[in-house]
Amino acid sequence: MTISDRALKALKELGLTEYETSAYLAVVEYGPLPASEISAKSSVPYSRIYDVLGRLEEKGFIQIQKGRPTIYRAKAPGEVVRLVRLSWEEKIDTASKVVTDELQPLFEKETGATTRDVWLLHGRAAILAKALEMLDAAREEIIVTLPGLSTKTSDFLPIIDRFLDVKASKVKILTSSVDPDLLEVIPKIFEIRTRERVFGVGIVVDGRQTLIMLAAGESEEEYIGVFSSHAVFAAMAQAYFSSMWNESSPL
Repeated sequence: MTISDRALKALKELGLTEYETSAYLAVVEYGPLPASEISAKSSVPYSRIYDVLGRLEEKGFIQIQKGRPTIYRAKAPGEVVRLVRLSWEEKIDTASKVVTDELQPLFEKETGATTRDVWLLHGRAAILAKALEMLDAAREEIIVTLPGLSTKTSDFLPIIDRFLDVKASKVKILTSSVDPDLLEVIPKIFEIRTRERVFGVGIVVDGRQTLIMLAAGESEEEYIGVFSSHAVFAAMAQAYFSSMWNESSPL
């Protein structure tokens, strides 16, 4: 089996060493095998093969079928990728909370940071990460503007997905259109209004945090976000939102 350099690099980026990559590819290509045959087909030294296979099992890439001999079976690549993604997301969520909870107060104390700070965010990934963090932290009210509320709106799909899990007691959404399929799953407490055109994404959380997201070009890196935790900035954004809200049609 010929594997491209791109695929080999991708497996290593998913956390596999060179030996682990070779062993996994052997069971993908040849099917369930005992350790001795995996060693022969992958060129992993027999003295290392059991350690390598043990790590592959820990990482979720293979399954072990006990017997005489013990057989090692590859998990489907699609399943492996999903498991790796879920594992990483869980680790990132946990690490992010620890870092934010423990280091942010120290940062603000030592640098003299104030709630009047305004940050510029560059790139779609950084802006979406901040938007999801805000939605997770919301407890009282979320107001948001979106160009379209649809599962096909790939640019903003992570935000739309997260709406279903928010803990805020009040949510107002202003958009230009709503996917009919979403109406069945959107909580009844959400207030939604539509208007002909809505540009960019704006989020205000609990009357304190504000995020404005704009596309300055076609590439993901050309997205620009403005984030503020100052109450005055939030009040300005809420006033602008209210003016559009009052001129829009209830869904």
